[in-house]
Amino acid sequence: MRSTALAILTASSLAVAGLATAVTAQPIDGAAAEGMLFGADTARVAVNPRAALSEEDEQMLRLLVESNEFTYYGAIAFAPGDGIVSPSLQGAFNYHDVDTASRTALTACEAARSPDADACILALQLFPSGYAPRAFQLSQDATRAFGAMRDTGGEQAFAVSTTTGAFGAGTGQGADLKALSACQQTEGATDCAVVVKD
Repeated sequence: MRSTALAILTASSLAVAGLATAVTAQPIDGAAAEGMLFGADTARVAVNPRAALSEEDEQMLRLLVESNEFTYYGAIAFAPGDGIVSPSLQGAFNYHDVDTASRTALTACEAARSPDADACILALQLFPSGYAPRAFQLSQDATRAFGAMRDTGGEQAFAVSTTTGAFGAGTGQGADLKALSACQQTEGATDCAVVVKD
């Protein structure tokens, strides 16, 4: 991994202020949430045409994403003056929306780029297959956990941190408190909120 100079930031690795697309003012019910989520099995890569990547660089990044099974929502940023194979190549994956993943990758890139290099730009973003903007979104891992929770029946709650990508599920009596507690166990997850409750 270090040979590509890509520092991978999972959703819990770096907290930045972000758009709260996964959090609603009031929790929604499980059926409504389920209807808005994308499948958790496949993801697609969207290359930024403004990055002007060579065919070789684009192929390398796609291969890197696919071989490491990075999860949506994700992004990779780099400083063009430093090149793709440099410390400025930074990735952030498994967030609840692509905007937060993108900001996280760009922030990490800015911290790692050479002082004389141009500002960082996005090289690519990772979305669920069939992506279209929706009012409720979860990361790929959170989508899987949500599906497993829905299979249990009974009282259910799901909590997320929009800035870190953390999440937690709770079932049975006190499901909402269990979900919050599970979410808050992720380092840096100080903004956990219950987003789904049945």
